[in-house]
Amino acid sequence: MYKLIICDLDDTLLDPMKQLPAGFDNFRQTLDERGIKFTLATGRSNQSVQPFMDVLNIDLPYASSNGAVIMQKGQKIHCFKMALGPLRPLIEIAQSMGITVIYVVDGVEYAANLTDFIQKPNPANLSTQIYRPIVARDWQELKVDKVFLADPNSGVGLSRLYALANNLGPHYHYHCFEDWAMDIVSRQVDKGNALKWIAQYLQLAPQEVLAVGDGENDLPMIQAAGHGFAVANAILELQLQADSIAKAAYGQGVIEECLRLIQA
Repeated sequence: MYKLIICDLDDTLLDPMKQLPAGFDNFRQTLDERGIKFTLATGRSNQSVQPFMDVLNIDLPYASSNGAVIMQKGQKIHCFKMALGPLRPLIEIAQSMGITVIYVVDGVEYAANLTDFIQKPNPANLSTQIYRPIVARDWQELKVDKVFLADPNSGVGLSRLYALANNLGPHYHYHCFEDWAMDIVSRQVDKGNALKWIAQYLQLAPQEVLAVGDGENDLPMIQAAGHGFAVANAILELQLQADSIAKAAYGQGVIEECLRLIQA
């Protein structure tokens, strides 16, 4: 029996217009009646996801920054920080290429360089960053939740970001978003480990968790869950690894497949 649902946010629960699915309140009521809890695991920083947490009225722990930070009721309860210093060559090369560099500290987003992505209205920029260039002392001392890279050159896909990622050391890895952005996180950070941490915190076994997502960064989460499924709009790699695939896309797929599984 599933006791917890962990759901990705963008392009899973939310549609491309960042809207919740119709009937979501009734869905949550059904979960409450069955004693099933609901929470999120997202690539967004806490700063970016908190407005949705307020709307969703979730008081359980949730994962932000791809699992680097576990939050509850707006407070950090666990984190997997990484040293910024070893990333200096990568970051400086990215800046020289005009790639936007955003670093996140305790859920707050800072822009290391001023680019059009930061300065001009952009629907792909989901939050507002504080402009704070990285200074010499930061390379020695600063620990961050993640580093986010956004490439304005959409014509090259992820090729420039992949080239940068080849310079990552053994203590880091990355998650890609569509064909223009990349998160760099600590090697131990992914949504699968976040799911396990949250489950243990709630005194649940991973087998009691139902997980759903749409993208590459959701793969560890659906593999760690008792049952992991993909919404219909998910990338092919995730669909091939999922235990099941929802018939509908986005939030409607979340609702329909969750109801099917908990009523089976």
